[in-house]
Amino acid sequence: MKNRKLLLALVAILFPAMVWAQDKGVSIPKVDLAIKLGANIAKLSGNTWDNGYKAGFLGGVAVGLREHKVGVQVEAFFSQTNYTVSGHDFYDAYSGFYNNLADSAKNGSFKVTYLNIPVLFQLKLIPLLWLQIGPQYSGVVSVKDADNLVKDAKGLFKSGDLSGVIGLELKLPLHLNVGARYVLGLSSLNNTDISGAWQQRTIQLHLAYAFL
Repeated sequence: MKNRKLLLALVAILFPAMVWAQDKGVSIPKVDLAIKLGANIAKLSGNTWDNGYKAGFLGGVAVGLREHKVGVQVEAFFSQTNYTVSGHDFYDAYSGFYNNLADSAKNGSFKVTYLNIPVLFQLKLIPLLWLQIGPQYSGVVSVKDADNLVKDAKGLFKSGDLSGVIGLELKLPLHLNVGARYVLGLSSLNNTDISGAWQQRTIQLHLAYAFL
């Protein structure tokens, strides 16, 4: 029902403009509106973190405009990422944040949920295949300390960071889109007063259904 109301609102807004554009002979960009689901596979750089990639999920919406071989797409989606600390190395650097000093060797994990907002320029490479590139802002929504390792898990991380995104998307028949992206963190997520950059590296895979 919500999707229908949203579609009706978009039609009510766009239809008069499309009629006017056709009357004036103006080319009308194609409007994209889609929901997406997928996998968010990420890690944090730095000696205090386990450098292996950990999988989470992502889900949200995308809105875009395309004309001929170029376009722009704005998205809003939640993603979940799991980070694992590297036992003694993390303890040696951040022992002051621990609840229990006896956990010095524990490889605790943090589950971080982000709200991601990428703004992507799109370039058509070949039929169906589009290059996507642009910036992404990621705001931290919540941090779960599965092992109750530290006193304030969310306080360890900055409230948000800026990344660069590059990827490919196949715009398939039946309103389906399939994509893969690499997201490179451009700023540090470390919110402590202890030096050391925590920069995120992420691989994203998604499947989307386009309503328009």
